[in-house]
Amino acid sequence: MILSGCVSPQNASHETPAAKTDDIQPHMVTADEPSIILPPAAPPPVAKSADAIPVIFSHDGAPDDIATMVYLTNHPNVDLIAVIQSYGEQRPTRSLDEWQRFTYDVLEYNSVPIGVGAVRPLDPADNQFPETWRAGADDFWGVPLPAAFSDHGHYDGVDLIIHLLAAAPEPVTLLITGAHTDLALALQQQPAIAENIAQVVVMGGAFNVPGNLGEASGHADNTVAEWNIFVDPLAAKQVFNTGIPITVVSLDGSDDLRISQADLERLSNSNAVGVDVLRALWERSLRWSGGAFKIWDIVAAVALTNPEHFTWEYDALDVIAEPGPTHGQTIALGFGSETARYSYAADYSAVRNAIFEIFE
Repeated sequence: MILSGCVSPQNASHETPAAKTDDIQPHMVTADEPSIILPPAAPPPVAKSADAIPVIFSHDGAPDDIATMVYLTNHPNVDLIAVIQSYGEQRPTRSLDEWQRFTYDVLEYNSVPIGVGAVRPLDPADNQFPETWRAGADDFWGVPLPAAFSDHGHYDGVDLIIHLLAAAPEPVTLLITGAHTDLALALQQQPAIAENIAQVVVMGGAFNVPGNLGEASGHADNTVAEWNIFVDPLAAKQVFNTGIPITVVSLDGSDDLRISQADLERLSNSNAVGVDVLRALWERSLRWSGGAFKIWDIVAAVALTNPEHFTWEYDALDVIAEPGPTHGQTIALGFGSETARYSYAADYSAVRNAIFEIFE
């Protein structure tokens, strides 16, 4: 995968986790640059249906992103065409090696290109997740992974989004479970790619419930924002305001799915690709949490594959990007909408069943 438009592993620094730095910077595409050359197609480890949804998955390395990746790659109705390492809980360059090994050496998804997104937000406030969370995401949460079988290349995330959407034979769905920075930058550079986006499915926001910044110290004055939106409110606002169809799986409809020891035991006989890594992660999560723990991003993935498990409010949506105690708040404008919606409830039993139907 050492091809035009990507960064060669031989030229990239291979540092120990303690020495990782944000050394890869996205660049602007110019008309005289060569187009991205994607790796040759290879069959995914799980056969896909003829009408599988083409999906670009943009994540920020959270523990529930690992579960989401296992769900997407094993789902017969999802055709994963790219993975974007986004700004947010992880620093995209620091977790790259682990996500490459997870994708190619564990999940055996050999032809899916990985793009490294912007290392900083568009919003000048430069909001960040707590450092301890980011360190965990940068290190794949301490879950052991096999050594790479070969060198793995990667692409500039914004370039990759532009290329795939411009060349897509059918509209593509973007699943965003981190910051919106890379899609916002792609739309700034090439607005026409919006025509090839079927919808943007987002895990983020809070409409009729409190935000979740209180999970860490330092943001006591902001009780309304949710982390994925808060780390780059300006980028989220730009994406929300494009008019592209958007499905927001907010805390209103994602905050009550908890993984317990019983769920871990359900994985013990699974043959699904990648579940061994997921089991190791969930063992750690149960210890860290002292019991059942919440898992949000995979709920958004289920909303992509099974929207019937959610109750939706159709309305024009926006994000407050001005600094202050409501910075990053998602709001419904009360105008109604045919293309924008947010979840205000979920059938969590049905969501759980949908997840384990794939995992088991």
